[in-house]
Amino acid sequence: MAWYRRRFDIPAGMDGKRVYLHFDGVYRNSTVYLNEYFAGSHESGYTEACYDITDFVNFGGGNILVVRVDASGREGWWYEGGGIYRHVWLEYKSAAHIAQNGVYVYSDICLEQKSAEVHVKTDLINKSTADGDFILKSRITDRDGTTVGACESAIAVQAWEGAVCGQRIPVADVCLWDVDSPYLYSLTGELYSHGELIDSVTVTFGIRECRFDADQGFFLNGRHLKIKGLCCHQDHAGTGIGVPYSVQEYRISKMKEMGANAYRCAHYPPSPELLDICDRLGMFVMDETRRMSSAPQDLEALRSMVARDRNHPSVFIWGIGNEEIFSQDRPETARTTVTMKMEVRRLDKTRPITAAVVCWNGRERFDNAAGYVDVTKNLDVMGFNYCHTAWDDYHERMPHQPIIITEASANSGTRGCYHTDECRGQYYIFDEQNISKCKIGKKAVKRDLAEAEWKYFAERDYLSGIFLWTGMDYRGEPTPLSYPAVYSQFGIFDYCGFPKDNYYYYKSWWADEDVLHIFPHWNHPADEGEAVTVYCYSNLDEVELLVNGKSYGKKRMKRNWYLSWDSVIYEPGELTAIGYRGRCEVMRKTVRTTGAACRLALHPYKEMICAGEDTAIINICALDTDGMVVPTADNEVRFYIEGEGEFLGTGNGNPASHEHDRLPVRRLFNGWAQLLVKATGRKGEIRVTAVSDGIESGECSITIR
Repeated sequence: MAWYRRRFDIPAGMDGKRVYLHFDGVYRNSTVYLNEYFAGSHESGYTEACYDITDFVNFGGGNILVVRVDASGREGWWYEGGGIYRHVWLEYKSAAHIAQNGVYVYSDICLEQKSAEVHVKTDLINKSTADGDFILKSRITDRDGTTVGACESAIAVQAWEGAVCGQRIPVADVCLWDVDSPYLYSLTGELYSHGELIDSVTVTFGIRECRFDADQGFFLNGRHLKIKGLCCHQDHAGTGIGVPYSVQEYRISKMKEMGANAYRCAHYPPSPELLDICDRLGMFVMDETRRMSSAPQDLEALRSMVARDRNHPSVFIWGIGNEEIFSQDRPETARTTVTMKMEVRRLDKTRPITAAVVCWNGRERFDNAAGYVDVTKNLDVMGFNYCHTAWDDYHERMPHQPIIITEASANSGTRGCYHTDECRGQYYIFDEQNISKCKIGKKAVKRDLAEAEWKYFAERDYLSGIFLWTGMDYRGEPTPLSYPAVYSQFGIFDYCGFPKDNYYYYKSWWADEDVLHIFPHWNHPADEGEAVTVYCYSNLDEVELLVNGKSYGKKRMKRNWYLSWDSVIYEPGELTAIGYRGRCEVMRKTVRTTGAACRLALHPYKEMICAGEDTAIINICALDTDGMVVPTADNEVRFYIEGEGEFLGTGNGNPASHEHDRLPVRRLFNGWAQLLVKATGRKGEIRVTAVSDGIESGECSITIR
């Protein structure tokens, strides 16, 4: 439990205004008091809460805001954090104004003519004691600020009532929003009373056409596109769930670099800033409510999510549930689906609805579709969590319903670790015992390689997309290990966003560039002369493997698969892969045995950031005398920050690390660690020094503009 207290002034000139307090996210069960008055309460930790505090404020004087937060309860089964972790806004409005989340924009598109008719629905509120006549002017501007369409409407709103104003604005020579070219427009609504501007709201939106086909999958703006997605929780090393904008952008950018084009918010609505980033960078989003339920508070959470997020072009599908109540013999699931679907339709008619479905028979997943159909037939798009043996069967039974794989491939491992050591919280999927089975609780179950599941998926045109579990590691749920592991290890990236080996598997088949990656590293724990297995991820035609110039043969790469060489004799030196296309060498990748760590190197994600808004992300590694990263380095590093920066947190991606994220000291994990520094409100420079005993320190600087 925590209490927050904030003193603030409201100018005397604000008399006659409505005053609103918005919380983007408080985890959880928050109670708000203003000047000793109860202003309201909100249970969910993932949806916004808005309070009209006009009657309680002291205009022209000081005000005391007190918030009580009780995070002792839970909404999920993972680490959920606690406290006020998203933005809080104080907003002044005229008595008559545009409602919170009251502007809804959607488009009818003619792809052949490159034109669109933009529909605008605006909710107006008149919180005065007299009826009013108003003019609503709406205009659309392109990314350069040029007006490309406009209209105005007269509307009457009765005292203490609301009204909806519908408008249509044609737009010619449309620039479409696409994952490869995410073009954004702005819609500004201005409300006038007797010729005076009394309120203005601007929203960004994109014009695009999304279509699901039951046989051919997904189409964006008329072209076929496979959805290549990642499921993600919202926490990050050094920050927990209170993730700054810059760090969220860093995470999404890393996923895009891998070739991902979609993000599943698992299993709750995201922050508004994350959707802004996905709009701007071109990343589709499956936007998901926390509970599949028709209880009043859960339907209100669903409505809140849809009303807030429906203008984001990145949001292409709504998720109304995840696993919890789906079962083969529960008709209440079908009834709940209809109720939630109709609630969504009231607020947004343009996006399809899915749910992340998994059926269980005791502790085993259902291996055919017989039990699914009755409870999932009302979904616009069927969503499967795992259960790949049921995909084809379901498609045969429901040939007119599109399918998306909402969750799959829950296996990855520990970054830079090449054998399983449960006592150290380390897991390696290619250990033979891990390929054949893993432990969930005390039960051993079969686990397929992620590579096998993607290959199986890629061969089926009717499957519109897939979301892998997960994009990044997260706190809690450390399956298949237990304490001392405290993070999950499902991520393709670790908790800091450092890529694991299978990042290169997906990049080789998802991204449009040549990829050649071999592992393990060549500081191998094996004795010299011992036989080891070497793996290769690539999208080239053939790959040859050499150790210190000795060839272990050339192998042909199968599409959506990988290569391995057994019985490679370990000897220190160079492990080299040569990639060929046709008969021509395209690229080489060499992994060398390094010396001991002798110095630290600092790598800022950006060398220039904004004052008062941005967070500097600095990745730290240990190098040997030849400048190579030492893949086994675990030096303890101390950080010193000077200039216009404030320490925020650290991490290293070690799932068994119990070091404190909020102390400026961190041990490297397999060569790497991460430092987060918040910019102050002044321009200047951040200077960071990293120090470790026995080796040369490292430095970097970041400009603050």
